Amino acid sequence: MARIIYGVAGEGFGHSSRSQLIGQRFIDCGHDVMFVGSQKSLVYLKQYFGERVKEIFGLSLAYKDGYVDPVETLKKNLMRLPEANKQNDELFKRFFKPFVPDLIVSDFEPFSAWWAFRNKVPFISIDHEHVLTLCKLEHRGKDWFSRMTASLVTESYYVGAIAYIIVNFFKASLKIDSAVLAPPVVRPAVRELAAGKGEHILLYSTAGKGAERLREMLNGFSGERFYVYGFDESGEYGNCIFKKRSTEGFLGDLAACRGVIASAGFSLISECLYLKKKMLLLPLAGQYEQIINAHYAENLGLGLSSEKLDGQSLTRFLAEIEEPFGDDERILWPDNDELFRILQNELNKLDEPISIEVS
Repeated sequence: MARIIYGVAGEGFGHSSRSQLIGQRFIDCGHDVMFVGSQKSLVYLKQYFGERVKEIFGLSLAYKDGYVDPVETLKKNLMRLPEANKQNDELFKRFFKPFVPDLIVSDFEPFSAWWAFRNKVPFISIDHEHVLTLCKLEHRGKDWFSRMTASLVTESYYVGAIAYIIVNFFKASLKIDSAVLAPPVVRPAVRELAAGKGEHILLYSTAGKGAERLREMLNGFSGERFYVYGFDESGEYGNCIFKKRSTEGFLGDLAACRGVIASAGFSLISECLYLKKKMLLLPLAGQYEQIINAHYAENLGLGLSSEKLDGQSLTRFLAEIEEPFGDDERILWPDNDELFRILQNELNKLDEPISIEVS
């Protein structure tokens, strides 16, 4: 049995759902796992792992008008550093040292990774974000500032992992020997879905603002039906049905929809890939990871990318939605078993290998 600390970034749903899946695999194979999370990941993981989950100080994003503000994000986190050091020092003394971990796994959680580096504990990185720094990508010149900011943040998060497992939906050349590409994984609830082809378009708003303007624009497409999530309201307005937050309801509507309109987060893209749903992706301004995701999704025939949702972009999407789903050889299709195979290969390289083989 190995003792494993699993650090999970607090921002974004994908870190939490992926870490739940992989962490559960460690537990099912008899290993003792302590999770550390913050904000969203803390709440999410406690649902499944209870007292195994400890709170760590987490870096957070600052938004302005629904978009990431890099300057405010930096200022916000710098101002909270004294609080971070105090909280995390207590965590390390009370839980990390007595636990005597054999391995740290980090899903873009910097503080547990730096603790591992300082204390000479081997650690493995499993995330999507390192695609920006460890893969050779196609970059557009106009996005240079967002690219520079995202690269600096990613490079500063942590160093020294024995392996960087980059979970991604497209093939790309790697820059270092310790990096390895792995396909997306999807949570069990998604794998159990049967994809259909209903009449509605599913729209998810990350910002949850501008409902009136959105309704007015969508009502101009009277022959279509839209199910809308992300706003704190429910009701039917012409051809728009607004629905309040519901994981079960959202997944059911995702499985049955004709297509999806959303920001370009990796987790939802992975689920759309699994269910083969065309996407209109609206990357959040200032989030270069999403800009790259949207760019490659369009190039691979998985949907369209647009800087904003308006009549022109929606018309293009509705014309595209009936085209065959992309089958480009560069696509990495979701494959949970393949990710576990890749992870096992990296675990075998430890001085004391750790098995996640299910008997």
